[in-house]
Amino acid sequence: MKRNKLAICDPEREYAYRLTDALSRREDLPFEILTFTSVEKLEESLAQGPIQLLMIAQSVFLPERKNQWKVSRILLLWDPGEIPLPGFAGISKYSGVSRILKKIMEEAAEDESLRFLPTLSPNDPSYFLGIYSPVGRCLQTTFSLCLGQLLARSHKVLYLNFESYSGLPRMLERSFEADFSDLLYFLGEPQDAFLGRLYRMVENVNGMDMVPPAVSGLDIFQMPKEEWTKLMEVLQASRYEYVILDLSDGVQGLMEILGRCACVYTIVKEDGFAAAKLGQYKSLLARTERGDILDKTREVMLPVFQKLPRDLNHLTVGELAEFTERMLKADGTKGI
Repeated sequence: MKRNKLAICDPEREYAYRLTDALSRREDLPFEILTFTSVEKLEESLAQGPIQLLMIAQSVFLPERKNQWKVSRILLLWDPGEIPLPGFAGISKYSGVSRILKKIMEEAAEDESLRFLPTLSPNDPSYFLGIYSPVGRCLQTTFSLCLGQLLARSHKVLYLNFESYSGLPRMLERSFEADFSDLLYFLGEPQDAFLGRLYRMVENVNGMDMVPPAVSGLDIFQMPKEEWTKLMEVLQASRYEYVILDLSDGVQGLMEILGRCACVYTIVKEDGFAAAKLGQYKSLLARTERGDILDKTREVMLPVFQKLPRDLNHLTVGELAEFTERMLKADGTKGI
C-alpha cells in the first residue's frame, strides 16, 4: 500500500535534514518523508502530487497558501520567541523528537482520510504479559517497568498500569494531559479510530510506550468484564509486540485477563504472610478450574538488591535490570 507523504520545509538546511534523519529512524512513523529547504522546491513537488502532512517553518509560511496548496494537514514549526499564527497547529521546532512525533500523530489522527495506523499482521498478534501478585509491596510496578524497558530495546512495547494510586506521574516527574480513563471513553469506536487515539495519547518512557494510568482507580474497578474483553481484542491488533498489564485485585474479570496472557509473572516472597497469600491464590485458581493460569505463571523471587534505581525513566541498568535480563534470557524471550 502506498504510504502517505510527510514533507518538512525549513530554510535552515542543517535543521531540516537533521529532523528528517531523526524521524526516519523512528519505525513507528508511517510516512514517507520529503525534505525541502525552500518554498519554491516544495511547490514544484506539490505540482506533481499532493502531500498529506506538511511541517513548515512559520517564518516562510503565508496563511493564504493553506487553500492554494494540495496539503491535507499543515503543522507549523515555530522559532524560539516567535508568536504562533492563530488558527494553525504548530510546535516549537526545537522540541524533542518524541514530542514532535506525537504532534505529527495527533494531526494525522484528526484527518479520517489518513490511514496512518500501523498494525501487526494477523499471524503476529500482540503478546500480553500479565504482572500480578497477591503479595503486597513486592516491587511489582518497578519490576514491570524494568521488564518493559528491557523488551523495548528490541520490540514495540506498551505498558498499562491498573493500580488505584500508581504514583507514576510523580515518580516519573511528568504531568499528563490525558489518562487511561479518557481512553476508555472511546472504547466503543471502530478499531482504527480507537487505536489512533491510543497512539497519540501514549507517553514514551525509555523506548517503551505507556498510557498514563487512571487518576481515579474507580474508573478501572467499575469497568465491566465485557469492556476488558473488548480492550484486549483491540490491543491484540495494535502495532505492539508486547503489551504489559500491571494488574491489581480491583480489576473485574482478573482471572479472564490472566487467562488471555501469554505469560503471567507473579512475584513471590519467603515470609509467612506472603507464602500464605500465595497459597490461597493458588487454591482459588484450582477451585475455579483455572489451572491454565498456573501453567503459564512464572514465579519470580526477587533477590535483596543493594541499591534500587530511583529514576524509573531509566531502568535498563543496575541490579534489577541485570536480574530481569537474566530471567528473560532463561525464559528464551525473543530478542533478548
